[in-house]
Amino acid sequence: MHARTGTLQVSPDRIDDVVRKLESEQIPRYQEQQGYKGFTVLADRQSGKVMGISFWESEADLQASEQLGDEARTQAAATGEADQPVVDRFEVLLDDMV
Repeated sequence: MHARTGTLQVSPDRIDDVVRKLESEQIPRYQEQQGYKGFTVLADRQSGKVMGISFWESEADLQASEQLGDEARTQAAATGEADQPVVDRFEVLLDDMV
């Protein structure tokens, strides 16, 4: 499995807006993509730091979803009044989610 992270520094009072928009507009598009395994959002409500993590069956599936990831990060940044997100990609070596 592979994962892509996008980290944003948003206005703390806009975190819920970012999550709502992601959940209603972007996640349904992710769910249509081949190899999509899930999405997790982490946030520090005091600082406004938000990290989205998308999970993909294979590296090829992750690469095929790059444009969708770019669009989701752009929308999240605009909604959260954030600067350019920091993006990283990883191979998932251990996953104990149930």
